[in-house]
Amino acid sequence: MAATHADDGSDPIRAARSALRVERRRVVDEREALSAFRSRVSSIPDENAAETGGGGFEGTAGVGGAVGGAVRDAVGNAPRPGSRLVAVREAYRDTVMSVPHYAEEYDDTYERSVSEEFGPEMAYALTRTQSFRAEYKRSLLGAVETAVQEREAFLDALESEIESVERAGSRLDPIRSEIEAIADELGGDEADAADAGFGALDACRTRTVALREDCDRIAARRQRVLADHERRLALGDDLDLPEYCYQRLDVSYPALAAVGTVGDRLEALRSRIERAMACGD
Repeated sequence: MAATHADDGSDPIRAARSALRVERRRVVDEREALSAFRSRVSSIPDENAAETGGGGFEGTAGVGGAVGGAVRDAVGNAPRPGSRLVAVREAYRDTVMSVPHYAEEYDDTYERSVSEEFGPEMAYALTRTQSFRAEYKRSLLGAVETAVQEREAFLDALESEIESVERAGSRLDPIRSEIEAIADELGGDEADAADAGFGALDACRTRTVALREDCDRIAARRQRVLADHERRLALGDDLDLPEYCYQRLDVSYPALAAVGTVGDRLEALRSRIERAMACGD
């Protein structure tokens, strides 16, 4: 997918809001799909060792022929249609692999998907063995529960991020308005600004300093929220929540980018005021 411009027309926070809405919808869809898969698996009977003669995870390595080939029984026949492992596979495809964003976001095979979601050992048990053993079912239900809980934790972090981005945006809006008001007072160029008089210019400069302090406070609060995300979530060794959520944007930290842009405007305005003050001396 092509990158979304960070300012989304005028403001990186607008792009962040859009990206967060998409991510929240996707995580909710995945949580609901996993919950539905858990219900389907719960209703599928397992097969005990007496029925199948199979072993647990430790005994799966030699079952079903060469790794990478189709699962076969002792005489080379493929699993019969309607078997319990097939039922698990169909349940997974009907739920987890059927979320609207699956092809765009993952586009994995069944085996690859269950390996990524539940681990390679669980994937082997579900795709390279002949029966849905009781221990497989218990392990699978536990893994699904963990996956659901992970989505719940991620949703909590997303809600915190959404709130933080909204707060940053609402606090930046009046600063932008104040910048425009000061610029209007100064007129079109340094000569116009100098006509305002030293006292008025000094008051404008004091306002820009106060506004810059407001920006610094907004940035500091954002940094605290980002640090909290890092403590709560582990998305990968080199990836944090904003980088994950905003990976299709031009910037990884759009709220901080917005603060930086406003700060740059304030610095430019302050410099302009000081040049006008120098002209009036």
